[in-house]
Parts: sequence; structure tokens; C-alpha cells
Amino acid sequence: MDYFQKFEVKKSDSKSDEFVLFLHFNENITEFADELGKERNVRTDIVTSARQILKERYPRLKVTMVKVLLGGIVVASIPLTVNTASAAEPNGSNSSTTQQSEASSTTYLVKVGDTLWSISNKFNTSVEQIKKVNNLSSDTVSVNQRLLIPQKTHTVVAGDTLWSIASKYGTSVSALRSANNLTSDIVSLGQTLLVPSVNTSTSIQPSNSSNDAQSAATTTHTVTSGETLWSIATRYGTSVTTLRTANNLSSDVLSIGQKLMVPAGTPVQPTTSVQTSASTHTVSSGDTLWSIATQYGISVSALKAANQLTSDILSIGQTLTIPANNTGNTSQPTANEKAPTTNPTTHTVALGDTLWSIASRYGTSVSVLKNANNLPSDILSLGQTITIPSSNSETRQEPTVEQERATFIYSVRSGDTLSVIAKRFGVTVDSIRSANQLRSDILSIGQALTIPDGINAPAQTGANTITYITHTVKSGDTMWDLSVRYGIPQSELLRANNLTSNSMLSIGQKLTIPVHNVAVKPVVSEKHGEYLDWWTEAQYVFTIGKIVKVTDLDTGKSFYIKRNIGANHADSETVTTNDSNIAKSIWGGYSWKPRAVVLEIDGRKIAASMSFMPHEREYITNNGITGHFDVYFGNSTRHVDGKADASHQAQVERAAGIR
Repeated sequence: MDYFQKFEVKKSDSKSDEFVLFLHFNENITEFADELGKERNVRTDIVTSARQILKERYPRLKVTMVKVLLGGIVVASIPLTVNTASAAEPNGSNSSTTQQSEASSTTYLVKVGDTLWSISNKFNTSVEQIKKVNNLSSDTVSVNQRLLIPQKTHTVVAGDTLWSIASKYGTSVSALRSANNLTSDIVSLGQTLLVPSVNTSTSIQPSNSSNDAQSAATTTHTVTSGETLWSIATRYGTSVTTLRTANNLSSDVLSIGQKLMVPAGTPVQPTTSVQTSASTHTVSSGDTLWSIATQYGISVSALKAANQLTSDILSIGQTLTIPANNTGNTSQPTANEKAPTTNPTTHTVALGDTLWSIASRYGTSVSVLKNANNLPSDILSLGQTITIPSSNSETRQEPTVEQERATFIYSVRSGDTLSVIAKRFGVTVDSIRSANQLRSDILSIGQALTIPDGINAPAQTGANTITYITHTVKSGDTMWDLSVRYGIPQSELLRANNLTSNSMLSIGQKLTIPVHNVAVKPVVSEKHGEYLDWWTEAQYVFTIGKIVKVTDLDTGKSFYIKRNIGANHADSETVTTNDSNIAKSIWGGYSWKPRAVVLEIDGRKIAASMSFMPHEREYITNNGITGHFDVYFGNSTRHVDGKADASHQAQVERAAGIR
């Protein structure tokens, strides 16, 4: 394939004897960095081609750098310096580290033209992992140097299951369990898994117990507002249990946009049919005897009798026996069934309690509780005593009269923990972690959390919402171009359509496009900006390609920048030389020091933190700087290690007026 259209050589600078080779590439070649990457072998080919050109055309020139241009924009800079020293083992190697790495690594002998980047892509690992197992302090490698190559790894993201990961890498669930010493199929967000190598000549079936024989007919379903495991199971003619097993779900809580694997199976009867054989049900958050009885088409009294229950109180994780229903009469599973006669009792309000959760626990309704306690609102106080009345004369009410569930954004307050928040809104901690892609349980005041399918949504000036539109693929469309056009990360667009970076698009193909509508948050003062979480809000407001005005909080000076890339934070560049000069006057030149700034984006003021040290890739030329700089928002992380930067976070909070 002809990657480039022309090439030219220029001096690095007027005082140096070093030169730079510029390769002008065809417009249809995609980006080469990991954040944009498609073609894994392109960079290696570039180096090989560059060396061939230099050998034939410029054998006497000292060329130390190759710069790749696409549409006139520098998209990659590749050093050509090669250390010709003897191929020794990396200095300072630690024997224990080496032994540990050998057990899960292969070896590779560095060839001419190799870089850590090209080697990492060849073996589907990362530069950081290769450096770690070889104790390398720099990215320089020598010809004939022996490197340990770690096994392929996978970092668990929202929606991943062992089954889907095994399918992605062409291995089996049992192999994944064995390689990672797993005792169950439960995986955690951010967990790193070793992916064992497989014999590619053997067809490997994903092993997931009873689902193995059904894998060929598996389909994918994207959860929409109002859907439950029961409604999805009914739609596809399968069972709730099968869905839980196929997706390794530990609860019945779903998130809007979540991908579910729907294996083929024996169609279950619709909700109007009867339960003809005994089964079991594990109680999850939000379950009541009424909802379980309705789900299985039986009565509450039958459910209580089968489990010898003396009250309507259930515990999360409790296993219930679901009796067979041989009456054939399911028109009234429990709609008019009265709750058992009990004497009035009391409940002392604890942290996380709501009227809805108390009503569910005692098998009554919110309206009954409010009437019995003369409550003018749904607000409760810690330690408050609530009377739980008997229900001799009260008929059981449908859940629809209770508070509706919805997906909304909650801003973390002092004293909040994931457990407290989960109880407050009637969801699980795991569902919050998954919906927000949390890598730890540490929260910060003002942090915006998506609460999936929760109750008691707090009063807000407006809640974030996600809607979906459809795009029909046209000639020339790429996933990267579409992600930029619609202002969403490429990785999210791929997930929404169950695609990978290697998937091919077809003209006429229908793509689902998530649209994030980020609500306007209150600001502390005219000087400050809205505090937006990077992962759920800011990246959808400050989208790639957008030009915005930046005002330094302390000096009041302003200039303009453009976001060009960045997954963990916004990699940006000044628009003009004048903008660069203003930034230099604020930072006193180039500096990694973060400063509190406010960005004006589409009429909104957003709190951020910015450093002004241009580095690496650049997209804007003739603006007085070479490279891009970093702009952080709430909970942004570093690219190098994916961890939060405390100094940047502090400046974001200053810009929001909350520190």
C-alpha cells in the first residue's frame, strides 16, 4: 500500500547538523496514536520506508526524526536515533522482577527499525508494560537487545463479562479463570486480566456452562429507558436467569445504554402464562414479595407458603423457592391480594432510608406510610420513628403508584459514600461503579455521579440525559470522523454499536449515536465556572475540534484554545501566536504548573485547570508553540498512568469556587 504522497528533508534548526524527514501521507490513512489508532503495523512500515528513502536518497545526511503529516497536520513524530551499543541486558535489572516476568512473558530480539511503540503493538501490549518488566528507564532500545514481552492483558470496562472478553480474544471462559486464578465469573471495573495465548488452529468455544451450545445464536441488546431483565427476557423468548448467567450479573439493576448478551434458548412464557415447575430466585435490591410474585405469575401467599415466611421482609441475596403454578389462572397473580393482617409496628429511620425503601421492606405503600404518620412530604430525619400500620382493610397496590425510577445525575455532598448514595436512591454500589466507570470508591465533593434507574431523584436545575439518534453510514465515513462530528469518544461509539477498532463499516449501515445532554450547573459567582465531571459531562461539552475562550482565574487574562485530542483529559493548543504569547505571560514562559482557569463554551462557563508545557503531537502550525498542552476538569486523569492528578484537581475546584 502506498502510504505517502511525497517526502522532503529539512534541517532541525539553522545551528544543527541534524535533519528531519517529512512524510506527507494520503488523506485516507488514519491516525497512528493509541487514542486514534487503527493500523497496528503502519508505524513499523513508516520507519522501514523512511530508512529506505534515506539510504537511497540521503545517505550522508544525519536524519534523526521522521515527522508524519496528514492533510498538512503533524500527526506523529518518530525518532530515528539507534543505540548501536552491544546488546546487553537492561542495566539494573532486578532478578525477582525478571523471574516473575519470565513466567508470563515471551522474549523478543530487537531488530533494526524497532521502537518500543512498534514492538508493543506487534504483541498487543503497551510501552509501559514492556518498560516495567524490563526495568527500562527510557524508550531507547538497541539492535539485538533481548526484551521480555508480557502476556496480552485486558482492562475490564463497563459492560464486560468473562464471556464477552473470552469471545473478543478468541479464548474460553475457563482459560481466563485459570490464567487469573478466578474462583467466580465476577469481574470488577478497571481489573486487569491476563489473556492466555491460544492455539489458533483450534476453534475455541466460549465456555459458559449451559450457554456454550447457544453461543452461535447470541445477539446483543442495548438497554433503553424503562427496560428490566424481565421485559428483555420476554422480548427475546428467554429467561431472566439465562440473561443473568450469560452476562455475569450480580443484580437485576440495569443501566441505560448497557450492552447485554442475549443467548438463544427455549422461549419462556409471556407474563400471562403460568409457572409450571419450581425454581429459585435470588433477592436483589428493590425486590419485594409482590414484584417477585408478579414476575413469576404466582401469588404472594403461595410464595410465602413455599418459603415458610412469617413476614414480608426480604434480605438482599436471600434465595426464594418459586413454586409451580398449576391453576392456570394468572389474571390476578396478586393485584387484589391483601397483605397479611399484622399489628401496627414501628421503624426507626436509619442512614439511607427512604419512604419507598421502608414501604417495600414492610410490604406496604408510600401513601399508606404518609397517611399513618401525617407526613406532608417524603423527607425523613435520622432517628425518626415511623409507624408501620396493619393492612387489614388495605388492598395491595401496583408498583406504578410508587415513586418512578429514572437515570439522573447526583452531585456528591460532604459525608457521602457509594454505599450511602446507593441506599438513598435504591440502587446497588456496583451499578453506580459501572455507570460511572469508577476505578475506586473514593469520592470528591462536587463530583457528578450518574445514578442508573434510581428513585428519589433530587430536585435539580436540570438533569443530565442521554438520548440516541441513528446515523446511516455514507461513503468515506470512519468511526473517528463520526466520533468527532457527534462529539463523543470513539471508544464509546464503538461500544454503543458492539464494534471494535478493527471493525469495517458498510455503506448504508445503521449506527446508534449516544447524545449526552449535560445540564447546566449552578455557579458560586460570576467569576467562577460550573464544576463538571470529565467522564460524564465535560468531555461532551468541550468536544474535539471546539475553539473556546480561556480566562485565567488569578490574572483575568484571556486567550483562545482548541481541543484536538485527549481521552483522559483535553489535549489542546493555542489558536494563534498572539494566544500563545498571552499564555506565556501568564505562566512566565512554558510550565507544567497547573492554574485555575474558566472556559467559555457555548455560552457556559466551565471550571478547569491548565498547564502550559507544549509537548508531543501537534495539529496547529504557526501558532508560536510546538505540541499540545493539558486541560483538566473534575476527575480527569493522566494519560501516562490513568491516575488522578491532585494538583490539577485542586485548581479545578478553585476555578469552581468550591475550594
